[in-house]
Amino acid sequence: MRRTVLIVPGLLSEADGDSFLRQSLPALAVLTEIGELRKVAPVPPSETPEAMLLGLGPDQVKLRQGPLTVSAFGFDPPERSTHFHLSLMSFEDGWATKPELMPTPQEVDLLLAEAQRLNTKLLTVLKGEVLDHALVWESLGDMDTANPTGWNRACLANHLPQGDGDTALRRLIDDSINLLSSLELNQRRIDEGLAPFNLLWPWGHGVRTPVPNLALRRGEPAIVESGALRLAGLTRLAGYRHGDRHQFGRGLQTKFRSIANRAMTRDLTIAYIDAAWELRFRDKPEELDWFIRELDRELLQPLLDDHLKSPSRLTLIAPAPIALFKSASMRASETGLAVSADSSVKNANIYPFDERSLEEKSIVSNDLWSLVEAAIAQDG
Repeated sequence: MRRTVLIVPGLLSEADGDSFLRQSLPALAVLTEIGELRKVAPVPPSETPEAMLLGLGPDQVKLRQGPLTVSAFGFDPPERSTHFHLSLMSFEDGWATKPELMPTPQEVDLLLAEAQRLNTKLLTVLKGEVLDHALVWESLGDMDTANPTGWNRACLANHLPQGDGDTALRRLIDDSINLLSSLELNQRRIDEGLAPFNLLWPWGHGVRTPVPNLALRRGEPAIVESGALRLAGLTRLAGYRHGDRHQFGRGLQTKFRSIANRAMTRDLTIAYIDAAWELRFRDKPEELDWFIRELDRELLQPLLDDHLKSPSRLTLIAPAPIALFKSASMRASETGLAVSADSSVKNANIYPFDERSLEEKSIVSNDLWSLVEAAIAQDG
């Protein structure tokens, strides 16, 4: 039986917010009518919330950003090592910022080839993509590193690494500024009034801890699709395969029809689409409204058409956002909804897939990870 699981956080609004689901969504309406409707319990805080997207409880995996990044880029460093996410940033007059214009692939190749001259016996720079790269320190220790994700402009001296290994990390930061600033492409950017790509910033340090091999545990492989770097890293460690993140698309450019076409050729697909929540975070109601209509027409409809004529299980899970550090003016509901249609089971659901059903006491509530695990089970 083919099983397709779509996880789309942020579809449901808070009780007093505007609903984006009470519009004409033909595929969602049919799926809800023939499927079993469940509530999704609030998502608990977790070091690695992506584990829940694979059907693992929030306490089963504890990996920080660094190990997930290193894995996502396909690297397997020595066991006794500390992994970092390495952000390519800009540094001018004591201030660190995120570049507004992204480097070209050729510029990334040049920058990282130069950056690898900073490698030492214990520190190794690993090439990733665009602004996201990795660093491995072949040692262990307690330290504190600063996550630059929320920075607009930060005083570098106030955020330098502290603790074990801080001397080597600070030297790497200083040397990256000196080395990359001298490159012709950065001198040209400065002359043009653009911020240079001249700072490598290590953060999210952690060690690679054991992750259950889900392919062995569940007895079959699975393909996970998303645009998320962290999920790609975890998927690899869990023994599943993650699709090409660039073919998946991002935001309003999410390639729904291609995702559907690929899913219809496989036994098991998990697709995680975070664009709805991102649009809420950016307070883009018109774009969110359009996005949901496209999701219905270009993703749900072809999958539903296939489901109605072949043995399959099609599941849509709309939990609260797992990016719990964010807030938004268009707040999403903390409780979600899920609907699962199995071609071997006849259902006649009367409740809608929208905020009204969150108040219906007869609808059973389950945790996100248990819903995913049930949706991908071979025996239903």
